[in-house]
Amino acid sequence: MPRTSMHVTSAGPTQSSSVLRGNEPLSESPNIHPTSRTVSKMSSQSLTSHLLSLHQEKFTRATQSPFLARAASGTLPKSLISHWLANDRLYMQGYIRLSGELLRILQLPARPTPSKSAGCVSLRLLDWLVDALVNIRREERFFMDVAERFNLDVDLTEDNAQGSIPQDKKIEGLKRYEELFDSLTSGQTSETLLPWLEGVVLFWATEKVYFEAWSWAKRQAEGAGTKYEEDADGGAMRKEFIPNWTNDEFIKFVDTLEAILNEGVEEAHGGDETLRRRIEERAEKIWNQLLDAEEAFWPETEGN
Repeated sequence: MPRTSMHVTSAGPTQSSSVLRGNEPLSESPNIHPTSRTVSKMSSQSLTSHLLSLHQEKFTRATQSPFLARAASGTLPKSLISHWLANDRLYMQGYIRLSGELLRILQLPARPTPSKSAGCVSLRLLDWLVDALVNIRREERFFMDVAERFNLDVDLTEDNAQGSIPQDKKIEGLKRYEELFDSLTSGQTSETLLPWLEGVVLFWATEKVYFEAWSWAKRQAEGAGTKYEEDADGGAMRKEFIPNWTNDEFIKFVDTLEAILNEGVEEAHGGDETLRRRIEERAEKIWNQLLDAEEAFWPETEGN
């Protein structure tokens, strides 16, 4: 999916000074008018910055795996790429289901929004989800196009009428993602404060980690030359996939959701530290589970 790259070090990503709100630069800590409730010192740290400060060793493992290093060097066998791509395509199905659930629970404003206005948080989230659905379908078609051109088999279905997929063909990361998606699409949430929080945190986190991972791989590939046809996969990774997953449009897409998420959270707690902490705890749970799933999504390679 289309995902400017943030430098990743062993301690995690560096923090940018701003994110985007629509087309305008926005401080990560927008000026929210505090209420008369318990107002703290108004920490300047946004929710996403808070999450990125946690579990940094996990973050590194999720974004700097041996699989990514092999992809950058063009030494991954087609069989391993095929199996990983097939699982990544199945991940998209959960992504689509979660998009539908978030669209279902969004509370849209009754008052009309001026045509040139970006709108409130819920309207901007609506726009992002619509774009995400368009992007995920385009991404799947891109997967299939590259797979066909480079002879990669991405079909895990059994040869039967049902076309079912055996559990043993699913990598651990996909299984963990399926559990996450299932938990967020059951329609049984009792949360009235930001009912979309967990789903949006999951979307931001998976896109953020994916972009950081492939940006790291892209840096490893610098100076490796462009004789892609000599790669073990014929150039599928270095010529097609890595450029696709590290382009400017991708990070703009991620930054847009980050701005929506942070602003929605700031509006919801309004400076009330009890509410802020409650929101953070809910988001932390998803972030931790997401990092585990991302780390487990990278297949093992020879020697690791």
